[in-house]
Amino acid sequence: MSRLARHLLLAVLASTAAACAGSGDPDMPPLPPDNPLPPLPAGTVAVVEIYPLDLWAQMLPAQLADLDVTREGAAVATTGGSPDDPIRYLALSAADAGAYAITLAAPDHDPVTVTLNFDGSGDLDGARVGAAPGAAFSVSHELRAHDSGAAVPVHSLYLGVRHQWFSAEGRPARRGNRVAFLMDGEEAWGAVDQALASSRDSILLASWWFESDFELTRTEGNLTAAQRRSRTIMSKLEASPAEKRVLVGQFWTQDGILSGLTVDDALTAKGARTGDNFEYMGQANITEGLFRFELPGFELGDRVRAAHPETADRIFDAERLVESRVAPRDVDLTDWPVTLEVQHASWHQKFAVIDDLAFVGGMNVKSTDWDSSQHHVFDSRRMEIGASDAARQDVRDKESLPDLGPRKDYMVRIDGPAVQDVADVFHKRWELARLEGVEYADRSTMFTVDRDQPAHTDGMQIQVTTTMPDPLWEHGIVESWLNAVARAEKYILIEDQYWRAPILTEAILRRMAEVPSLQLVVITKPINEWLDPGCAWSYRTSSQLAAAVPGRYHLLQLRAFDTVVTWGWDETESRFADIDTHSKLLIVDDVFMSVGSANKNNRGLIYEGEMSVAIKDATWVRDARRRVLQNLLGAGVVVSDDPVQWKNQLLQAAAWNDAVHARWETEGGDISLDGAPLPTAYSPRGFVYSLRFRDVSECFLEDVGPDMT
Repeated sequence: MSRLARHLLLAVLASTAAACAGSGDPDMPPLPPDNPLPPLPAGTVAVVEIYPLDLWAQMLPAQLADLDVTREGAAVATTGGSPDDPIRYLALSAADAGAYAITLAAPDHDPVTVTLNFDGSGDLDGARVGAAPGAAFSVSHELRAHDSGAAVPVHSLYLGVRHQWFSAEGRPARRGNRVAFLMDGEEAWGAVDQALASSRDSILLASWWFESDFELTRTEGNLTAAQRRSRTIMSKLEASPAEKRVLVGQFWTQDGILSGLTVDDALTAKGARTGDNFEYMGQANITEGLFRFELPGFELGDRVRAAHPETADRIFDAERLVESRVAPRDVDLTDWPVTLEVQHASWHQKFAVIDDLAFVGGMNVKSTDWDSSQHHVFDSRRMEIGASDAARQDVRDKESLPDLGPRKDYMVRIDGPAVQDVADVFHKRWELARLEGVEYADRSTMFTVDRDQPAHTDGMQIQVTTTMPDPLWEHGIVESWLNAVARAEKYILIEDQYWRAPILTEAILRRMAEVPSLQLVVITKPINEWLDPGCAWSYRTSSQLAAAVPGRYHLLQLRAFDTVVTWGWDETESRFADIDTHSKLLIVDDVFMSVGSANKNNRGLIYEGEMSVAIKDATWVRDARRRVLQNLLGAGVVVSDDPVQWKNQLLQAAAWNDAVHARWETEGGDISLDGAPLPTAYSPRGFVYSLRFRDVSECFLEDVGPDMT
């Protein structure tokens, strides 16, 4: 039966019920026993059923939902609202006609208030609801049996409160997740390696780049070629009995001339083969030209019907859209100083779902994306897999530098209901690739997403946020970041590969004007003024902030340090190495963290394929921030929890390290020691140094559009 037919039938039943409600008429058609009502007082002619929801139509836990009902200023009692069933009920008699103000509030949510006007009848249209613009609510009506066997009109009111930190446009912010913060490649890829070793059912892996010989775990000692291969991602995948599906980004065009740049023959052979439980497809992001960036509104009722099957046959009133609070803007991807058509977009997401665990971060399956948190200048584990034992020994002896430099990055491991959202992103991308018939699509298979991940009682509420280009079009990352910035009171800490997101900068400047004590600490890396087309926007961003909030904007970079005793054993030569800050981290007030693949540039917020995890939990975020700063400041430093103090700890360490670096440069990198220990004056503290961006005029390309870089 169609929804329209069901609605017509219910309308007929309602007209009958108005005459015989409470009469026990034996001719009354039987009603489905679903959604039983609580015992009703005598004389009840209608029931208001109130769903306390968030904007994803998830039930608010009873202990968090604060529901207030008044009539002419006097409190009106409701029933229900138990931990097992948060729904509230208001039984109404003919004498209860009038206007009711109903307010739902919850911690970390904006309250919502509606007015319910009840006409005292038992008609399906006897109650109407209105509210001020912006209030999220939906209303449905149905005839339902109660304990006497008679029918009563039920006016179901679905109230949705907007979370103050998470994205309303994005996927649900799900409760009950256990999340581990993984710092740098040694820890992160070690955790992935353990999950792969125990995998049995399904492996979904997405990366911007994929090298089959990427070593997940490393050792300082020498290994045979076979031993090294056994530690590679391809070896681990092949050893698993699970079904494997891999998606890797492509550049410029789908399956075009550069389709092989980000993969290798070992992986494409898996895509070409069938029957080996291993599937691969490449995916290009062809976003280009001029378009409008605008987050669509949504109807709460659509989310209610999707999340609550019992509502499928109810008659819903027409409702207003819940509009996005993210300002729209025009995007011009042709704003390029040369007449050359360049497709800038890519699928930049880096994540994996291994059975019931998800891993989300900024690290590619690529040799550059592995380092320890010690970030040693000399580390033989950062050699390419084919390096000889002799070459590795030269690194250990500090006679040569490793193939790859030190690198900073993060990842999180998720165990809980949010795993389904990571898997769902992969599923949507996978099915899009199949639908578009990309190379190897004819050898790919469908799969379903596990929606039954149990919630942990000790788990947290987190949100898997994305940027997804057309036709998928999701933008949870930008909304969650703007929400967090708009609520910042003490500090905003950013650690990122890029620092050139006008969307974010505008929001930060507004908030810093509103909160005169708010501090902004940005850790990024130096700009290549000749090769980086985003140079001008990085320099412009920094100069804008420095001018607008002097003394409250602090720009830092990271360096590793070591010494080499030169021949003759009487001189020590310095070795500084810039750490490649590849992080994508945002922390606000020890309350909110976002970590993943999205950089601080407009493209990551508008059209680049990205995934981050938004976490709102004071204890967890505080502990993660402590770990980050402890690593940057070095052993022996007790990291403060006072934002002003830890900001000063960073600045003092940077000032000291700047002086050490300048001293080494002045003395040519050599100091005569005669075998004595390195003097304190020549020893840096941790990895933190000042960073000073120059004037925009120093950049080779000054007029590249802000959304292209």
